[in-house]
Amino acid sequence: MHSTKSAVFLLALAISASCVVATPHLEILNDVFEAFNTTGQQIISGLVDATKNGTAIAGEFLDSIRNSSAQYTHETVEFAHKIADAVHRAATEGISDFSEALRAAIDRLHQEIDRVRNILQRQALKDALAKLQTINAAVTDLEIAVNNLNDRIDEKKEQYSLIIQEKWSQWGDAQLKRVDEQTNGVGNEEAEEILDELVSRYSAYLHSCLEELQAQQASYEQNVHEAVVKYHNATNNLAAQIELCTESNLNFLSCSYGINRALRGLASAPADLISLKLQGIRLLAIGLNASGCVGQTLAQHELEKPSVERELDEIIRSYQEQNSSTDDDSNSDNETTTVSEESS
Repeated sequence: MHSTKSAVFLLALAISASCVVATPHLEILNDVFEAFNTTGQQIISGLVDATKNGTAIAGEFLDSIRNSSAQYTHETVEFAHKIADAVHRAATEGISDFSEALRAAIDRLHQEIDRVRNILQRQALKDALAKLQTINAAVTDLEIAVNNLNDRIDEKKEQYSLIIQEKWSQWGDAQLKRVDEQTNGVGNEEAEEILDELVSRYSAYLHSCLEELQAQQASYEQNVHEAVVKYHNATNNLAAQIELCTESNLNFLSCSYGINRALRGLASAPADLISLKLQGIRLLAIGLNASGCVGQTLAQHELEKPSVERELDEIIRSYQEQNSSTDDDSNSDNETTTVSEESS
């Protein structure tokens, strides 16, 4: 149920992103919605209906997910992955656009400050420059944190794939070879079923660990996107006010007042952006090092291997007993034939 739970969370996140935030950057989700099939559209409709009244996702809708077919669940999880990718792209593109707007505003201020003669007006522009430079540094750090989180998660996905391929598959191949050699191939089919079930089950456990982390990452990146959009808009307001000061005939008092008022919209930006950066670092540490989900799964697999080996031993033992019984019957028949011939 882990996979479905994470998928439902990501679907709810998509509803929030597309219906509540409704910013141009998240229009990328429209392509994801349109590309999904009828089953996916039913899932989305269920989530929309369940959240219309401002309540949590309806219990009966969760029950329908919980009791759904394997195909239904697979499609839900597949769609959740697409949503997570779309949210990541929206966050990174939003940061990039914000950085570009900040640099443009900073360059403009550098050009205009020396041209302004009024001391109060020049000071207002300097205050704006200092604030934007501080925000720009915080955005750069945030961008690094977001990209690092995504890159490390991708690295872990590859690492777990190698674990499955190298350790689990090699062990499974060795066990199958053992059964093949000691049963002359008779026990191969039964052994393959046992080994395939083990690998499939623990592969699903590992993917579940990653999906939980992916859901947390998507939630984090949604928060990043909302903050970036908020402060990008505030930066645009400040840039417009700076243009009024430098291009129009505003007196220095109106200019200073307008800039200071626009700066209030950015007052909390440095602290909020730094906080988001730290959240990303903590999520990376918790998700990849401290959660224990993957480590527990790998340890459980190691603990279960002896039990599987005993099942395979039983296949070998059963074959050998049956083969021994056949040999005994054959020897008995030969002895009976020999006695009959001697009597004749």
